[in-house]
Amino acid sequence: MAIISSKCFRYPLVFFVCVMEFIWIGAGCLLNTKCKKFFWIMLLICVMIVLWLKTHFLSLHMKGQYTRWISQPQFHRERTVTHFVQGANDDIFMYSAIVNDGISYGNDLTVVITSLDKTYNTFKCCFIMDNETLYTTPAYEYFSHFSNRNEYWAKYTKHYDPGRYRAHQHWCFLPNTGHFTSHVMLTSSQCSSDITDYVSITYIPPSIGKIALCAKIAHSDGIDPEKFIEWVEIQRIQGVDKIQIYDLGNSPSLFRVFRYYQDLGILQILPYELPGLPKDRSLQEKYKRTLQFTHDETLSVLDCRQRMGGYTYVLSHDVDEFLIPREDVDLKTFLKKKMETNLDAAGFMFFTEFFIYNWGPSHPKEDLMVTRFRESTPPRWECMKYVFLPSRVHATQTHEIHPHKPFKVYDVPQVQAILHHYRQCPSDVWLTCRPPTINDHTMTRFTVKYHLHQRVQEVRKATNIAPTWKT
Repeated sequence: MAIISSKCFRYPLVFFVCVMEFIWIGAGCLLNTKCKKFFWIMLLICVMIVLWLKTHFLSLHMKGQYTRWISQPQFHRERTVTHFVQGANDDIFMYSAIVNDGISYGNDLTVVITSLDKTYNTFKCCFIMDNETLYTTPAYEYFSHFSNRNEYWAKYTKHYDPGRYRAHQHWCFLPNTGHFTSHVMLTSSQCSSDITDYVSITYIPPSIGKIALCAKIAHSDGIDPEKFIEWVEIQRIQGVDKIQIYDLGNSPSLFRVFRYYQDLGILQILPYELPGLPKDRSLQEKYKRTLQFTHDETLSVLDCRQRMGGYTYVLSHDVDEFLIPREDVDLKTFLKKKMETNLDAAGFMFFTEFFIYNWGPSHPKEDLMVTRFRESTPPRWECMKYVFLPSRVHATQTHEIHPHKPFKVYDVPQVQAILHHYRQCPSDVWLTCRPPTINDHTMTRFTVKYHLHQRVQEVRKATNIAPTWKT
């Protein structure tokens, strides 16, 4: 008996292949009673799948409605956030709305809206066109972060109240009619007449052949300016073109360094906050094991994937981590070689070496953090980070890539590249803060060949930063 291709049920444009295969099977089943029964069962299943997919794709392509929009500000409404937009009628805080050419559906533009929300309502998108037309169309879930199984099943039961704001993304389809669409809002009821209830839409230009780095959230004086300078300079040496960081309140000295790199054009800083309840929460270490923490942190990862969607490659790791090829090549060269041997790659995951500050510097006379600390754990498959290709990836989380089919995520052998992670001992996770160690001198190549120390000294002087070496 012929084997029915599994691709028949994945792409509507090849369903005619199913029909041809069933005709072939039917012809072979004319004289076989058992085969006839199988044929009719499979035909019924195929018809049901075709009807479901037809309804599904038609609903995604459903056109919206146009009405006239007249701005009528609602001055009496209390605003509790500065950098998010609070929903007018729903418990939702919208952070961004991004149009990316890399995500398309037919001729329509796709707008991905990233938010923290605490509702299971069905949303629609309200778009403002040319400051005079309102276009309303259904919203669909693009991605939702779940911090535990209860939150996952709540997506289907809609009875479980997680008690927290979920990192969530929706997308809407916008006709590419040439009109300028400036703002959008998510709502389960009426579109607002107040433009402050809408998120400004960001259009992402292509940055072909370039590398971006998503570095999550800088907060609560958690970053040493002198270490941050080393971190950025090594990224520059390795060919990173743009770094995205979300600012949740930092010291004046660190802001001086931020401004220096913003003026160079390599650093992009976006203001951030933690809307909703509880009001007094933060991203400090004591909140790290709370369920709300994972949503507050993940939202920046989801948002950055959209903002950096025009780049060819995007790294995702923190400001105490460095992706270091073992061979002395920049990241563009390294990734080009990886793609030549992994043509269907959506991204690459990397082993981690931990350089623990609690152990003290192995070379205390050195003036750079990356050369002071050379004692590390052997490479571990723990806290893995990655590089991904936005054109082949649906969404990313802190330690995970969600690729489009048929693309794959590959583990990079530790002999090719390693993630260097400099931090205090994670005593709440590790059984011992004194595991077996090795000596890794790879980072010295940046001082010898690329004059890292001289580059860092120039930035220190320009920003009035002097290392204290508390760690």
